[in-house]
Amino acid sequence: MKNKTPVILLCLCLVVAACAPKEGLRRPAKPAGYALFEKAEQKFSRSRYAEARSLYRQYVKKHPDTELVPEAKLKLGRIHAEQKRFDPAREMYVEVIARYPDTPQAEAARIKILESYISQGHFQEALDYRRRMAEAQLDSETRLQADLLAGDAYMALEQFRQAYRIFSAAYQAADPDARKKVADRLLAAISRLSPEYIRSERQRLEGKPPSGYLMYQLGLNFMSERRVGDALSVFKKFLERHPGHPEIEQVRKRIASLTEEAFFEGHALGCVLPLTGKYRKFGRQALRGIELALARAYKDMDAEPPFRILVRDSQSDPETARRAVEELAEKRVAAIIGPIAAAREASDTAQKLGVPIFPFTQNSDIAENRDFVFINFLTPRMQASALVDYTTRNLACRRFAVLYPDESYGRAFLHRFWDQLIEKNGRLVAAESYNPAHTDFAEPIKRLVGLHYDLPEDLAPETMTPRELENFAGKLEIFRGLLSVDPSGGLDEKGVFLDSEDEPYDFGLGHSPEADAEDEEPEPIVDFDAIFIPDAPEKAGLVIPQLRYYDINEVYLLGTNLWHSEKLIDIAGYQIRDAVIPEGFFSQSRRGPVSEFVSDFTDVYEYTPDFMEAVSYDTAMILCGQISRKDVTTRPALQQALAEMPPFEGVTGRTEFLDTGEADKSIYLLNVKRGRFFEIAR
Repeated sequence: MKNKTPVILLCLCLVVAACAPKEGLRRPAKPAGYALFEKAEQKFSRSRYAEARSLYRQYVKKHPDTELVPEAKLKLGRIHAEQKRFDPAREMYVEVIARYPDTPQAEAARIKILESYISQGHFQEALDYRRRMAEAQLDSETRLQADLLAGDAYMALEQFRQAYRIFSAAYQAADPDARKKVADRLLAAISRLSPEYIRSERQRLEGKPPSGYLMYQLGLNFMSERRVGDALSVFKKFLERHPGHPEIEQVRKRIASLTEEAFFEGHALGCVLPLTGKYRKFGRQALRGIELALARAYKDMDAEPPFRILVRDSQSDPETARRAVEELAEKRVAAIIGPIAAAREASDTAQKLGVPIFPFTQNSDIAENRDFVFINFLTPRMQASALVDYTTRNLACRRFAVLYPDESYGRAFLHRFWDQLIEKNGRLVAAESYNPAHTDFAEPIKRLVGLHYDLPEDLAPETMTPRELENFAGKLEIFRGLLSVDPSGGLDEKGVFLDSEDEPYDFGLGHSPEADAEDEEPEPIVDFDAIFIPDAPEKAGLVIPQLRYYDINEVYLLGTNLWHSEKLIDIAGYQIRDAVIPEGFFSQSRRGPVSEFVSDFTDVYEYTPDFMEAVSYDTAMILCGQISRKDVTTRPALQQALAEMPPFEGVTGRTEFLDTGEADKSIYLLNVKRGRFFEIAR
């Protein structure tokens, strides 16, 4: 048998080596009195504050220079605070900050001072202390806690804007994990802000945080006010602009709940039209167009259930129109057509209730920030766009002038026309206004073409002082003496003194031939290709002949749809040449849908339809086409379908809707030949 002794000895050596202590694994030495401190900590964690206070005090007294003293004193301050003894608590916190300024306990003590003021309800003192803390070098965690407490103080004082600002700044400065601590407080502050302030903040932030929370809260505000349409509009924009936001799922749920409440019943359309009052003529015209459209849609679309209309008389009164919209919304109509007057009041109500509405108005601003409002009418922007587009593309016009009445209609068209020129690279070289009450337009026309000159200020006559009058009289006597001499040249027939070479010498009492030549009327400077005159036919008919009188001949005349009137031809006569007139409907057009519509309408109502009948017909046809779709069963779905609608070929032109809610239409352009209006082929 072999000797195993060497093997056994080797194993014993390895065991001994393994059991030997290693330098790197030694436990750190505990500070003096650690057992006492740990016992105090255990009592504190169990809320046995009297015993904990006694143990902490013993530790501080026995071991005053150890590293655990700042923590012990901080805990003593916290015990005071837990027992509502805030003054001694703050004294202890101040001592920690003063004696141990560079420790984590000093940072914590600052936060505890803030908490103590807030616990006492001393919110202003808390804010004052926070401002003093700004001088200290705070780490990011302490700064965040201090800001949150300051925001809490502002909330308690009902200074919600200040609370929002401090929470917002904290949210932007925090890292993604820390933002979760701020989010609830930020939302609470935002919930107390006015919708107007929220909107202004969103504009200021331009999409930067916390824009998403602002938008989310705005939607919640609208929901609480039962403003279904406004809430849906805001939440849909939220999904587009903040796809990764923490509240994204909540927004989706709220959209779903709002949509469930917005089903419409059957294929019913509401109409709010002035059937009585001063606009009753237009209301009845619109109703006839809608009736014909529903009959045509029923025939062409074979919808089930059939289309029907619920009509309410707005009486041309804003409050009546508003109530009518509310009543029709309760009747669960799919959409509302009209009104004509009171468009803003009716649109505000429809937007609030989430009902698509088509008011008949030229004011496209009504649809701004209102997703459920659609303007299918002839607007100033639409007319200006058609004029500028045609004249720059087809007539090679580049330079334009505007002569407009100084009133809201004229100024509105001036700005819309100018906007379109900028967009399409045209140039406005002159613009002059005139008093709409006048019938003589010589002065503004002369200013337009450089024929009107104001006397320079330095040449204007001045009132002389008595001394200046005396000096002037003396000089006049000298001139008279010179004229009494019998010069060799004598005086010419105009009283001009001639020298020996028969050259004129003017003392200011006569005129030279050159001066007479300068007095002749200069030629007009017509440096534009077309002139835009946005006024009624009666006034435009007076302006145009005066343009011709001042030799403004080789330019195109541009007007608005008001020019489509026999009155213009009667007043201006043959002078109305080279005109381009925008119009929403032309019953004599050769476009396919128009002749059929005019024929059907004339057969039923025994007169030729005009723009009001045509645009209401198109509006109703658009709505019938959308609500007959199987996937459109709610008002929000209808609103979305209208916003995304492909171009609709109607009797008022090719129509689709811009993001603003205003229709973009290929409207008609007319000119005048041989005393009649003709459609311009494009």
